[in-house]
Amino acid sequence: MNSNTIQLLPKKVINQIASGEIVQRPSSVLKELIENSIDAKAKMIDVFIRDSGKTLIQLIDNGDGMSLNDARMSFQRHATSKIKTNEDLFRIRTKGFRGEALASIAFISQLEIQTKNKENVMGFHFFIEEGKIKKQIPINMLQGTRVSVKNIFYKIPARRRFLKSSRIEFQHIVNEFYKIVLAHRDIVYRFYHNDKILFSFKKASLKDRIQEIFSKKNQILIPIIIKKSRIFIEGFVSNPDTDVQKKGDQFLFVNQRSITNTFFHRKIISAYDGILKNLKTVSYFIFIHIDPSLVNWNIHPTKKEVKLEEENLVGNMIQQEIKNILCCQYKVKKEDLNHSDFLFSCDSSKKMNHYNSFFEELSYKEKVIQLDNFLHHMKESDFFIDIHLTKKLSSYVSNEKDIKTFQINGKYIIFPWEEENIILVDQHRAHQNILLEFFFQKRKKKLISQQFLFPIEVRLLKHEFNSLNNIKQDLIEMGFHFFFCKKSAYLYSIPEKIHQNILVEIFHNILTYNFSKGEKNNKKILIKSIAKSAAIKYGTKLHSYKMKCLIRDFFSCENTSYTYTGAPVFFVLKNNFFKKQFCK
Repeated sequence: MNSNTIQLLPKKVINQIASGEIVQRPSSVLKELIENSIDAKAKMIDVFIRDSGKTLIQLIDNGDGMSLNDARMSFQRHATSKIKTNEDLFRIRTKGFRGEALASIAFISQLEIQTKNKENVMGFHFFIEEGKIKKQIPINMLQGTRVSVKNIFYKIPARRRFLKSSRIEFQHIVNEFYKIVLAHRDIVYRFYHNDKILFSFKKASLKDRIQEIFSKKNQILIPIIIKKSRIFIEGFVSNPDTDVQKKGDQFLFVNQRSITNTFFHRKIISAYDGILKNLKTVSYFIFIHIDPSLVNWNIHPTKKEVKLEEENLVGNMIQQEIKNILCCQYKVKKEDLNHSDFLFSCDSSKKMNHYNSFFEELSYKEKVIQLDNFLHHMKESDFFIDIHLTKKLSSYVSNEKDIKTFQINGKYIIFPWEEENIILVDQHRAHQNILLEFFFQKRKKKLISQQFLFPIEVRLLKHEFNSLNNIKQDLIEMGFHFFFCKKSAYLYSIPEKIHQNILVEIFHNILTYNFSKGEKNNKKILIKSIAKSAAIKYGTKLHSYKMKCLIRDFFSCENTSYTYTGAPVFFVLKNNFFKKQFCK
């Protein structure tokens, strides 16, 4: 009887274990393939996904391509063109360097590689299974590489069963894709899923790319730039918007590679401590460029974790820069940063001091209570509107750097003008006019759309389906892109001015109309319905910067006096109005 219990694992098991470290799910495959294309100096990359990557992940690039010998070596373990000596491990400048990506993929899928470099007249097509070439044929093709990964984990059913639902796996794929296109913005990308194009990105600046992906146009992004010896840090962080409810988008890159670093994350988030109550809503897009000799990538198989030699220094630099910007831009005293209620407690009191001249006799609390109660019961007939003042008022709003705004009763935005005048703007009507003008002016132009990770479903009744189908082209021209599947419409792209949280409501309001195909008034009805549905609702609390943005956008419109139904949008309180009301 053999008493030896420790034995060498079979080569096939070793390869499967190694593959499992690199290829955890379909998104891991996509990440490795795109990184190979970037290292090959590709300027155009097309991605084709089928069945959330379980059936097919295909990538086509116009990079350098490979020779016959390089292609045959590319899917062998530890074969790489990037590392030649031990010292090379400490100055990594490329995306891949271990030589395990294609080898790992080859062991868990049916792999096809088509490639051609500029030295060869013909390209080569390889069919690979279980890490071995099954067939090799010469082909005519342009310079570049096409890699097709089919039926991931097809011979490892236990691993395939551990994959999540198609929706979750696709979300992971898109998240990895977003990280790549954020970091490498000098490449043209197209992304297809089940033969439908979902994303198309041209070369863009960092800010434009963030806005393309995450629709941050309605949220101010604060630029961050730090330079120190061998370290350069750039990027954007979100402003402290108290109205944001959803979790922020948080991305951290070192030398253009997306990483996970708990220490840096805590440093960035803690910079907002004392300004925001819900720190989870903070968004950041931080790029750290550092001397490669100060970075150790070789601590994690997928290179998602990294160790920096000067980690404390870098983290403190980022945190201090964000704090300095917030202190300067939002006039926050450093000693106030320890008070978590600061932003909520100071905003209103500071702004209300500008209205003291109207009712000096009352204390601050009495002023707010009296004003709130009064506006709750007052009628529009208590105000006056002078059309001749509109141009003068619009000029003031466009030229005044710091408009002192205040919101009351969840309905009016108030600001002082010319010492004794108070302007009240109906927030819902003002936003409605902004949206109307936006769509009417841009309906003949191509609108910028915001794209979703996953299409948003709008379930339809039979008559709604027919009505929506009749105006599909009109909606596409306005920036709403969707497709039908069974009894639902799935929206995957919408105009930049529309918030995705109210999409279903907007579409159901649109479909209260029974549209006929080709009617001249379809687009007018659509625009009016969308503007009314998407406009800021009464009772919505607005942060100071949102009020200022709304005021500026509204008074830059051509029509500022009335809505399309003839209702007034803003009002001017008469001189000495408050003294008469509060000092009776």
